[in-house]
Amino acid sequence: MNNTELISVLDYLRLSNSKVHEEHLIKVRDCYRKVLQLSTDDLLPEDPNEEAIGKVVRHLGLSVNTDESLEYLEECIRYQDMNDAIVMVKTKLEGEVKQWSDPIHGVVPTTSLPHQARSAPQCAQEPIAIADIDCLLTFKILTDEVRQFIHSFLLQDSKTLYKQTTTESSSWLIHFGELFCLEKKCILNLFIRQQLRDRGTLTSSVYQNSNCFNLIEPVSLTDEFGTWQYDHWRGLLDLKLSPHGNNASFPPRWKLADRADIHCRMVNNDSTVVKSLALNSEKIRTASLDVFVRDVCAHENNDQADRWLSGLHKEDILTFNHLANLRQAEWDNIHNLSVNAKKILKTAVDHARETMGDKRYQHISDDSDEDADDGMISNATRNVSYSCSELLANLHLIKLFICYALREKRALRRLGTLPKLEATCLNKVFREMRAEGFADDGLFDKMAEFFLPLTISEQELFIERELDIQKRQKLMQHQEQLTIDMDKKTKVVDEQSRIFWTYDEQINSLEERLNNSRTNYTRERSTMIPGSGDGQQQQAQALQQLDREWRQQDRKVNREINEKKRLKEDLGKVIDDFQKELDDDTERLKSIETELAVSPKYVDKRLVQPARGLIMYGPPGTGKSEIMSKLAVKIGIVMVGPPLAAGELNRPLVGESERVLIALCQRCYRIPYAMCCVSIDEIDSLAPKRDEDSTEGKIDKISVLLSLIEGIKDVPNLMILCATNRLHMMDEAFLRRMSGKFFVGRPSSDARIAILKTIPDCALEPEILDRLSVATTNFSGAAVRALTRGITVKCIATRRSKEDYKVNYIEALEMVDRTAQQYQIFFGCETLPRLLLRNLRSNIPNIHQLPRHSSYTGRIVVDLCSGYVRIEVRKRNTDPANNDLSIIEYELHRTEINVQALLGRLSSYGKTRNVQLLQLVDLNLLASQGAYDEKKVFETLKDRFDECVAYCRSMIVYDLDALVGVNKSESDSNMGRSTSSSVVNQNIYTYVRARFRDCAIEYCQDESTDKIERWTVAIIREPFLLRQFCSDVQFARTPREERELELERQKAEYQIKCVKCKDYYIENENKMGNCAHHDGFIYDNSEADLTKYTQREAMLLLAKLECDVINNVERRDELERQKNKFKWICCDAVFVSGNVGGCKKGKHGFKLNENGNLQQNANTTDDDLLQATVQQWEEAYFLNEEYNDKWLLLLQNRS
Repeated sequence: MNNTELISVLDYLRLSNSKVHEEHLIKVRDCYRKVLQLSTDDLLPEDPNEEAIGKVVRHLGLSVNTDESLEYLEECIRYQDMNDAIVMVKTKLEGEVKQWSDPIHGVVPTTSLPHQARSAPQCAQEPIAIADIDCLLTFKILTDEVRQFIHSFLLQDSKTLYKQTTTESSSWLIHFGELFCLEKKCILNLFIRQQLRDRGTLTSSVYQNSNCFNLIEPVSLTDEFGTWQYDHWRGLLDLKLSPHGNNASFPPRWKLADRADIHCRMVNNDSTVVKSLALNSEKIRTASLDVFVRDVCAHENNDQADRWLSGLHKEDILTFNHLANLRQAEWDNIHNLSVNAKKILKTAVDHARETMGDKRYQHISDDSDEDADDGMISNATRNVSYSCSELLANLHLIKLFICYALREKRALRRLGTLPKLEATCLNKVFREMRAEGFADDGLFDKMAEFFLPLTISEQELFIERELDIQKRQKLMQHQEQLTIDMDKKTKVVDEQSRIFWTYDEQINSLEERLNNSRTNYTRERSTMIPGSGDGQQQQAQALQQLDREWRQQDRKVNREINEKKRLKEDLGKVIDDFQKELDDDTERLKSIETELAVSPKYVDKRLVQPARGLIMYGPPGTGKSEIMSKLAVKIGIVMVGPPLAAGELNRPLVGESERVLIALCQRCYRIPYAMCCVSIDEIDSLAPKRDEDSTEGKIDKISVLLSLIEGIKDVPNLMILCATNRLHMMDEAFLRRMSGKFFVGRPSSDARIAILKTIPDCALEPEILDRLSVATTNFSGAAVRALTRGITVKCIATRRSKEDYKVNYIEALEMVDRTAQQYQIFFGCETLPRLLLRNLRSNIPNIHQLPRHSSYTGRIVVDLCSGYVRIEVRKRNTDPANNDLSIIEYELHRTEINVQALLGRLSSYGKTRNVQLLQLVDLNLLASQGAYDEKKVFETLKDRFDECVAYCRSMIVYDLDALVGVNKSESDSNMGRSTSSSVVNQNIYTYVRARFRDCAIEYCQDESTDKIERWTVAIIREPFLLRQFCSDVQFARTPREERELELERQKAEYQIKCVKCKDYYIENENKMGNCAHHDGFIYDNSEADLTKYTQREAMLLLAKLECDVINNVERRDELERQKNKFKWICCDAVFVSGNVGGCKKGKHGFKLNENGNLQQNANTTDDDLLQATVQQWEEAYFLNEEYNDKWLLLLQNRS
């Protein structure tokens, strides 16, 4: 069909002015079913198929030149029931009504009306169609972001919305204050038309004698919780409509014609254009009752001010304070006002009470450049309260509102829904909060990830993998090259396989040949067995020759077989390598084919479903409530109520609290396009843990709250923002729904320094800040800020009498001490600044640094007995996974003799590692918590450990001697008195030992703020407990301990020969009485000079005598008597050969003391295994004074 013969959709469906051509409509539906191959019983798809609609248009010969024509066709096929489709098309056709003809200012052109409508007489009851209307868009803040919003969204063509380039239209040349005509398909034009179409006919009962009216009214409601208002324009702009041209006012009943022109004027709130127009002021004054009521009526545009004032005066309400102080029951008793009047006034009073004294905007109209080119407004007009992120968030909420109003338009349906949050706004929010002084220590990065699902639009869920031409060409070239390479490799594999099987055949042939030869050899050899006779020698020689030939042939054939097998094996490896390459190329080829043929794919919405709850927990004073109150405002989440404490939801009557909670959350239904939230502080009192002791009222509130979040009364656009100090006391079902759990802890040392830097330089020396960061360990953000305020006030007040006064370090420590006492920040029984002051006055150094380039394990042991602190580190150039550890050892100061004295050192260590929490666990802590039984003790230990785990960087200190205790017992035995030690509280010891093993330090390439550092410190005084604990936790040893351990191992394993008794022993089994020996020398009793001999010398002489006894039989008796001439000086016993014991009993081994004298049975030392030699032993007893005196006495008696 030619284009000249095409019929417009409107003419095809319209039978008369507002009647539907039902026969043609049925044809459209039947043709649509035929294209989709649907039977009459099949249901039509919910979403219209654009491709099928195009085929219907071509089949019926229709002309579709506008979006309006497509909308008519979609209405025909959108509904399952025929009657519904007829009704909706008829309703749409009824929009073609008469246009406005004003009897005063003349007749507006009516070319767009049907002939019947033009010729019919005008009826007063029929609405008048207006062909032109003015739109006044007033911006209360004008920045670059707002201008970008105007040009890239409001004035943008709906078909090119959110594309890389904006439409090059006249809208880019529009200047503020000038009147211009909106393009038909721009967003603002579509929005105004849609709003007027939704309103239907506008009557004079509300807008009589008015020259303008607000197109969008704010949400205003009063429910069980109270009065609530919400401005869809977020206080940034105002949109009013007024008659165009010479028309002074709107007609009594009117509608906007379908082809009407909308003229727009954009102005700034301070411009003279706004002042010249008699527009109603947004601000409602409260100076007097008369002013207040007239402003409210002017805002409502109802001309009811005199009637309302008269009714209030009759109720004896004469001032605004009288009206503002009325209770709800008193409002209900006002009989001289209508219900709607009371509702409007009550809402205005509540709104005025909330915003009284709040000046959100600062206008600089007097300083604006009135002579600016093209009438542009200066950028000086800004909202001083709005941050950049808040401005972007509010602009995005306006976008969401407009897009929601136009959600049925084809162009916007194609784009899908917008994300609930602006992605660029999310990136700026947390940067601004850091700039405002929030020390987050990595918290905000985690929160940003939590809100990411809200920044994903529906359009982004459509993952489109359309490859560009260059990439497609590269893939096709790669595909072609892979195919060629695979063909070549296939040919090589085929050729090599042929050779491979050739080798296999040759091997089989050689093996068959060898078997045949072996058979022939065996058969021939059996016939050549040598017999008897003369030919026996010749037969044996022939047999030997046959054997030699067979062996040579066998070796030769086996060599050939082995060579062929080797070649076959090598070739098999080559073929396998080629085959693997072919398999890899096949996989790559499939991947390329898949990528070339990939089709668009939708991501399941459940994968990006936003979380419904965020809970912040942590100790008091860390800024949870402040973060929660600012977060929603800055990020673009609408708060449907003021920030609440959980107690504000409690009501005295049964069930009333639940109704208040439901009403508060169901406000979100009034803003379905935005993500809304309810902010509740101290949520633990609203959702406590349920048990058998829970009251019915608490359970009811929890059940209602759970039903509103993913429950049977789920509000889909509701998010709960809450905070608590007691997460462990909350209901588990509620915590499960709070998928975002963020710990807000005490600031780290770096964060504390950042807060302390807010102190003026004139009040405090900058170099003191670093030392104060140590003194403020464990301070909350509120405590540090209180300290900064105290130092600043003290300095300013003191400067009145002392010029150039600055707070010194001692005064600062005293103020830190007072702040610590005020906020109950104690370590044991004292505050840390008090301990630092004590050390400072005792000239004890408080500066202790950990080397920054060492690789730590997070474990520290303080040995109070030896006076050393041992820090475990990994050796350099080792993998952290390896257990190759060593020790850094520092000597303690002479005053560091207890736990309290060590806190200064440990806090300095924590400052070096930017630790956020230093936790001391000792008896003072258990006493303060009332932990007198084992159950309470373990609860306290677990709570303190869990708090440390909640921080990224923490240090927990255990006073092990106080917590565990050591029991010593003494016993007497034949070996002497011995002392044994044992742990008193084995359960606590086991718990602390397990926690000491749990410490960990993460090392990463970048300096991440959220890397884990969990330090554990064990302070031990008792040597037994130190050895036992270090062994149980496998703590690294010092070089001295390594030597001692090796010595102990040797004492337990090595056998040592005793120089005294010549027996072997193990040192650990060396006990008193094991060694029987003589400790004196031997003398010859037959000699006149009593010649002295050592044991070795006497043994040699005795051996010679025994030899003579054997060889000289005739002198045997004489020689036997001579064997008894050797005697021990120590006991006068006869020296005999063999090991027959001795006169002394003791321990094996001996050593010499510092004077070189004999030292028997000495205490165990490192040199116990290095025994004296036999010569040293002999020299020692030769020099024994007692035995030498005895020998001299014998010699004197002999002489």
